[in-house]
Amino acid sequence: MVTRDDVAREAGTSTAVVSYVMNNGPRNVAAPTKQRVLDAVARLGYRPNATARALASASSTVLGLIASDITNPYCSELAIEVENSALARGHSLLLGNAMNSDERQARHLRSFMEHQVRGILFVGSTDERRSSHEETSSVLEGNHTPLVFFDRPASELGATAILVDNRGGGFAATSHLLDHGYESVACFSGPAHLYGVSDRLAGWGDALKAKGMKVNDHEVFESEFDRYSAFALARDIFARPTRPRAIFVHSDEQAFGIMTAATQAGLSIPEDLALISFDGLKESSIVLPRLTTVQQPFHTAASLGVDVLLDATPGSQEAPHNRVLPLDLTIRESCGCR
Repeated sequence: MVTRDDVAREAGTSTAVVSYVMNNGPRNVAAPTKQRVLDAVARLGYRPNATARALASASSTVLGLIASDITNPYCSELAIEVENSALARGHSLLLGNAMNSDERQARHLRSFMEHQVRGILFVGSTDERRSSHEETSSVLEGNHTPLVFFDRPASELGATAILVDNRGGGFAATSHLLDHGYESVACFSGPAHLYGVSDRLAGWGDALKAKGMKVNDHEVFESEFDRYSAFALARDIFARPTRPRAIFVHSDEQAFGIMTAATQAGLSIPEDLALISFDGLKESSIVLPRLTTVQQPFHTAASLGVDVLLDATPGSQEAPHNRVLPLDLTIRESCGCR
């Protein structure tokens, strides 16, 4: 690998002069000498070490992003928005895929910190059980790198959280189904130990109570946040003598699996089964019928998260805070609307 010393020898200058040329300062370099350095850089194919420059200047133009599972479309769509927001502000993005593993997440964290990233963002549902993120917490002890978590409060880690109104979204979705005249609305939830699930479930219950209904009279099903687990469970549900007529689903991913199971069972949506889901993934607008969904503010959340990191003072201990963003119900055909 070509070093700054190699460039200095090739150009017949000191390494300090090479540094001044490459960093445009802090001292001026005579034009002929500067040209000799640039010619040497071109001949040798020298590339400055971005990490070393960041350490020298106490700044970095790189952010880190850790996704709980990048194969989940929610994570990937939000990650793309984060990258777009970072690039628009002149920063690059390092991506780490934790695959829902605390050990992998901790390894990515160590690597990002060693590379002196400007800040780190976390994307994806987070396990609320303390034992599930012990290694991550250990790595973050005494941390001074700014942190942002999407969809999970993290004040105990000194992090800012960008949240959405999960409870309000669950209420809006369920209320809309009830306004269609359904006397019962089932809930297809995500795993109970993941953040946000209990709030979406509570919003579903709030809507039932607002109509004078007893929550215990309505069914709750639980699957992983993926279409395959949801498909397997829904297939069993639709094989029963009685089945739900309307379902509030905790994620679009689960809804896609439910829709496939319904088709295989000979059910039509929304004539035999009405659905409203949560997230507003791009795919929700092109499946047939198109999904009515609680729309996540991907672009707004990503822009805000990047802004929080870039506005933070490196090395400071600024008080963490939560930002809760509103949600919109995007009306399409799966609920029965035309």
